[in-house]
Amino acid sequence: MPAPARSDACGACRHRRHGRCRRRVRGCLAGRVELLAADEELAAAACGEGTDAGPPASADELRAYAQVWAAYLDQDGAEPSESRALRKRGITLGRPAHDGLVPVRGALLPEVAAQLRLAFDSVLNPRVSGANGPCFIESERTESEGPNEEKADDRTHSQKQHDAFAVLLAAAVASGALPTLGGASPTLVVSVREEDLATGRGYAHLPGEDDPISLAAARHIGCRGVVQRVVMSAAGRVVSITTLDRVFNHHQRRAITLRDGGCLIPGCRVPPQWCEVHHVEEHSRGGPTHIDNGVLLCWFHHRTIDTGGWRIRMIGGVPHVRGPEWWDASHAWRQATKSPTRMRDAIGRVTSGGP
Repeated sequence: MPAPARSDACGACRHRRHGRCRRRVRGCLAGRVELLAADEELAAAACGEGTDAGPPASADELRAYAQVWAAYLDQDGAEPSESRALRKRGITLGRPAHDGLVPVRGALLPEVAAQLRLAFDSVLNPRVSGANGPCFIESERTESEGPNEEKADDRTHSQKQHDAFAVLLAAAVASGALPTLGGASPTLVVSVREEDLATGRGYAHLPGEDDPISLAAARHIGCRGVVQRVVMSAAGRVVSITTLDRVFNHHQRRAITLRDGGCLIPGCRVPPQWCEVHHVEEHSRGGPTHIDNGVLLCWFHHRTIDTGGWRIRMIGGVPHVRGPEWWDASHAWRQATKSPTRMRDAIGRVTSGGP
C-alpha cells in the first residue's frame, strides 16, 4: 500500500508543480526524445527523486530548471521570440473615461520593463521588511507613542506605481534632456479663471483636451511651476501678462531637504530627491517662496494635500503635521522630520535630559 500512495502523491505533485514548466519547455524546437527527457527530469525534481537526492523542488526552483532546459533545447536562442516581441511592443493611451481616468494599454520589451521597475524602486524606496518570511510582531503601541506610521499610507501597490510614474515624467521634463517643443522643454500648461481659483469652485483645462480637470490638479501644477497671470479685456484681447516667480531655487531646496529628509507625511518613504517643495501658505494667498514656508512632499501627497485629511503648519520655521482622524483620533499636531541628523539630535536631547 505505501507504494501506490507515494505514486499518487508524486502524480499530484507533478500535476501541480511542473505543469506550467512543461508548457514553457513544450514551445522549444526540439525532438520528442529531448522533450520527454526534460519532462522526466522536471517531474523527478518536483517529487524529490532527482539525481541529487534533494527535497522536492519549490515552484521557483522548478521555474528556473524549466528555463535552463528551454535554453538548452532551443538552439536558435532568443532571436525568434525577440522578433515577435519587437513586432508586438507598444503603448496606447485611450480616451478619458467617465470615471475621469485615461486607460493605458500596451506591452513592454523585457529590458524596458526592467528599467521601469528599477525606476519605480528608486522612487518608492522599498524596504526589505515588506518581503515575505519570518518577522517580529510589534507589541501594542501605547497612547504616548502616537499612531503607527506604517498604517498612514493606505495606497495599493498599483496606485503607488502610478504615482511613481508621474514623478518620473516630471523629472524627465525638468531634466532638460528631452527634445524641445516650440523652442521650449515640454511644459504642461493648465488654464483656469482667477475667480474660480480664488473661490475654489469651477474647473481647469488642459490644451487639446475636451474634458476639464479639477482645481486641485491645477493648484498642484501651479505650486510646483511658474504661474503666468494673463489679463484679458471683455472682448478677449490680452491686456497684460505677469509672470510670478514662485519656484524654490536649488539653494532653498537643499536647506529644506536637510531639514525634512523626505516626504513629511508619516509612513511615506519617498526620498527627498523625488519630492516636490510645497508652499504651506499658498502663494496665491500671499505665502512667500521662503524656506520657512516650504516643505517636502511626494507627488501623491502634494496632489492630495487639500483633500487627503493631512494638515501642515509651520511653527518657528519647523514643520508640524496633523493626520486624518482615521489615522490619529487625537488630531494632535506633531513635529515632523525624516532627516537623520535632526532625528539623531532629538535622540541626543532625550538621552541627555535636555529640552
